[in-house]
Amino acid sequence: MTTPQLAFLAACCSVLAVLAIVTAVREIRGRIPDPIKPPSRLAARIQRAKAELPEQWRHRRRYLVTTAGTVTLLVWAYTGWPVHGLFAGAAVLGLPYVLYPGSAAQARIERLEALGQWLNHLAGVHTAGISLTQTIRASAKAAPAPIAANVQALAERLRAGMDAHAAFALFADELADGVSDHVVLLFQSHAVYKGPGLADALEALAITIHQQAADARDVEADRAKVRKASRQVSVVICVVVIGCMLNQAWSGWYASPLGQIVLAALGGAFAWTLSWLRRIARTKPDPRLLDPLPASHTTTMGGAR
Repeated sequence: MTTPQLAFLAACCSVLAVLAIVTAVREIRGRIPDPIKPPSRLAARIQRAKAELPEQWRHRRRYLVTTAGTVTLLVWAYTGWPVHGLFAGAAVLGLPYVLYPGSAAQARIERLEALGQWLNHLAGVHTAGISLTQTIRASAKAAPAPIAANVQALAERLRAGMDAHAAFALFADELADGVSDHVVLLFQSHAVYKGPGLADALEALAITIHQQAADARDVEADRAKVRKASRQVSVVICVVVIGCMLNQAWSGWYASPLGQIVLAALGGAFAWTLSWLRRIARTKPDPRLLDPLPASHTTTMGGAR
């Protein structure tokens, strides 16, 4: 490489190092999100990606992100080529998703069971003369762990005076599942008509959701073999790619500007293949019954406090 190219790469590495340090500090310290303000589309996607991690990795996600950033910088500095470093960091970040393709389905089952438990708790807390919003606010502290953050955010929005219909719609968007949409439709209907028998309806819906969770567990047990095969294929592909990149006879051509462009394209295709294998092994949630709120509407509700 020429001196100008080395200077350019050094400058890029310096900027990236500063960004990595700032990001690492923020991740280690943690960030406290505003429970009332609805999350952005990007934040919602990040939350769903975190939810798909196995529980033991979910609690260490900050260290995982920090490690991925560190590996990116080290490989970039060692090879002198940015795409090599980016792929190394992406490999570290994507490792849990490759090793545990069924974690998303397991997390969904846990959310369904938690939703059923919460509805049973709501039915027990709700009494005559107490509104649904008061019942939800009273139950927020006792919400099951898989949906605790969502329920507490819903309670905070209702406590802040947000329109109940809009708060319930945001709750549905956060859970993003057809089963939870049934719950939200019941909430929205009662908020409008305020008919009797809410406790009985909550208990009946809780029984239905618990049954759906049990059925989902049976389905996931049958899909275990598919997930095992998907994990094995993914690991073999990763090992082959790493072996090729470590072999100078195979990877030497990519140590050039044109080679970096080609490597980036091949790496994107490789990542898409792994995500395709993961999608095959993943159970999709039930289709939504409610249309997601538009981004402009979400932003407006977040600002009107």
